[in-house]
Amino acid sequence: MHLLYENMVVEWQLPESDLRQIERILWIAPNKEYLYCIAMDDDKAFPVMKTYSEYTAGLVSNLCKQVEWINDNVPVIDAEIASEHLGLREKSWDTIKDIVLDEPNCYDKRFRGARIREIQELTSIHKSTIYRYLRRYWQGGKMKNTLLPHYDNCGSYGKERTPSEAKRGRPRKFEDEPVGINIDEDIKQLLRSGIRLFYNTKKKSPLKHAYQKTLEKFFANGYRHEGQAIIPILPPPEKLPTFGQYKYWFQKEMNLEDTLKSRFGKKRYELNYRPILGSSTQESFGPGSRFQIDATVADVYLVSEYQREWIIGRPIVYIVIDVFSRYITGIYIGLEGPSWVGAMMALANTTADKVRYCAEYDIEITESEWMSSHLPQKLTADRGELEGDKPSRLIDVLGVDVENAPPYRADWKGIVEQQFRLVNLRSISFVPGAIKQRYRERGERDYRLDAKLTLREFTQIMINYVLYHNNNHHMLWYDRNEFMVADNVSPIPRELWQWGVINRTGRLKKLPEAIVKLNLLPQGEATVTSAGIQFKGIHYGCDLAMREQWFIQARVGKTWRVKVCYDPRSTNEIYLWLDDGRQFEICTLLNREERYLNKRFEEVDDLLEIERYDGRNHEVNNMLAKIDLDAQTKAIVEEATKKTNEALRHSDTSSNQRVKGIRRNRSEEKQLQRQQEVFHLSEPRAGEEGPVVDNVVPMKRDGVTKSQETYIPPADKLSKIKAYLQEEVDEE
Repeated sequence: MHLLYENMVVEWQLPESDLRQIERILWIAPNKEYLYCIAMDDDKAFPVMKTYSEYTAGLVSNLCKQVEWINDNVPVIDAEIASEHLGLREKSWDTIKDIVLDEPNCYDKRFRGARIREIQELTSIHKSTIYRYLRRYWQGGKMKNTLLPHYDNCGSYGKERTPSEAKRGRPRKFEDEPVGINIDEDIKQLLRSGIRLFYNTKKKSPLKHAYQKTLEKFFANGYRHEGQAIIPILPPPEKLPTFGQYKYWFQKEMNLEDTLKSRFGKKRYELNYRPILGSSTQESFGPGSRFQIDATVADVYLVSEYQREWIIGRPIVYIVIDVFSRYITGIYIGLEGPSWVGAMMALANTTADKVRYCAEYDIEITESEWMSSHLPQKLTADRGELEGDKPSRLIDVLGVDVENAPPYRADWKGIVEQQFRLVNLRSISFVPGAIKQRYRERGERDYRLDAKLTLREFTQIMINYVLYHNNNHHMLWYDRNEFMVADNVSPIPRELWQWGVINRTGRLKKLPEAIVKLNLLPQGEATVTSAGIQFKGIHYGCDLAMREQWFIQARVGKTWRVKVCYDPRSTNEIYLWLDDGRQFEICTLLNREERYLNKRFEEVDDLLEIERYDGRNHEVNNMLAKIDLDAQTKAIVEEATKKTNEALRHSDTSSNQRVKGIRRNRSEEKQLQRQQEVFHLSEPRAGEEGPVVDNVVPMKRDGVTKSQETYIPPADKLSKIKAYLQEEVDEE
């Protein structure tokens, strides 16, 4: 079933006639019994009511078909419309809006006539003008911009000639050559559709191929079968538009921007084809206004510092550069990243003392040779390391605004991207182990085997490159402003940096290096317990916790959480977050946690997870062992209960006597137990048996024990206390 909708344009082919009528559907009844439409090619048309079934039947029987109606006279973007034209549009809209918004009553002739008379009385606008506004609004697809003045129709400048019987264009060179056809609006519409469907696509088809497909789809008058193939049948060449005509109208009506976006995508268009009318330097007022940071994998293979026969792969190079002066303010060369850890190291190097940093690599410099140790006002990066919540403290505490470039838009940070190209050209491409070509010829030597440099040696090369760039690189292409020209400032990064610091101050930020590192480290929450400050299953201690008796408070009361920062590469220390990141307290690993010393947090997490996994695997064995233990205990208890109950049945001792005799019975049991437990280190002589202990306890016949006639010394106070305590133990 064909679906109808408002603003749909339908072309009717009148039976037994070449006449065609194009109508636009204005409104459809909710019950789909009737609809209102208006003729598109009639300057005096009014909305008429037709049945819904008439349209659906026409579509089914091919008496009508949906067509695409493009009105190039109606602009889409208001920014392209002159203010005077907008004023006339609003005036026309105010005249008819009360009528057209009242659907479907506005399509009724009587209702419409009454409302027009009311408007005439209020505005004194002629009736024919009001009808012209209504007709243009309805025929234009009920768009407000159809009420704009059609000043383009005045005069004949740029006006296309109306097709007639005579063939337009240059005459043919040969008499028997097909004359061809004139391109009228209908054919032009087909050509536009063909360009849109077959040329402005991701397939990037050539124009000749798009022309062929357009003829196959829109000009075929039949099909023939050859096997399983269905081949379009085209009219004679004299009844088809030529490729020259197709190309002419393509070039005349082509929107280059839309074509490039359709064929290459919006991202590729923005990267490679958009107009370049600005400059990154114009966006930066002075040094520190904006830094750019990015990382790349260097095109060189390195060897291990500890075993030079080991090839450790390609290093990660981070560069932080000032946009205003092109001054490199920080670098990081290592094996971390591209990740937040690598970006953290590069940003920490940005604020580091460069004299001390270079001295670590046996390079002596003065402060003037690499003078930057500041944070910027804004930091531009891509949607990688600096996306998410990790740089939040960089923004909130350190006051640096982070800007992330859109995906696939390396041109937003083209300055730092250009540095990677320059590094390869100037330094990396000439060292052993450098990648000469992305793809090696078969049989060619593997350049990875040429690796000779360690990470430290490669860092020395990069530091020397930075010193060259900052102090000697002459940028002929740099656009100096009039003040730089007046001060005779050379386009060298150091000269531009110094001039900007003097004349464009207020953008650089200086903070202690330790505070910067603290706010760059990942953050987490630790728990203060009686066993220490617990973080990720590891316990730490610090002087602050000892002074303020945190561990005692945790044991007496409840535990609580504290903010900490940590370096994921080492478990030896964590840092208590104090005063919103402006101060910190170092927490060191407790001695009992020495198994975690010099480990990464990822390694500890893996160890703890393995231990938990082993514990879960041993739960079943542990449960089975407990079941065995409980069964054995139960058997012993049942046997003992049986024997004890049997003995009680044959005994005439009362319960009271049993309880009162605990002390005496314990003493006798102790004597017998001592005889059994006494150590005999000497071997028994031949013919002699070891000491035999008789476990028979003499029974009292009359319940009265005869007192032994032995001397009992008087008890001292200490003996009385011991006896008293022993009685309490026996009673328990």
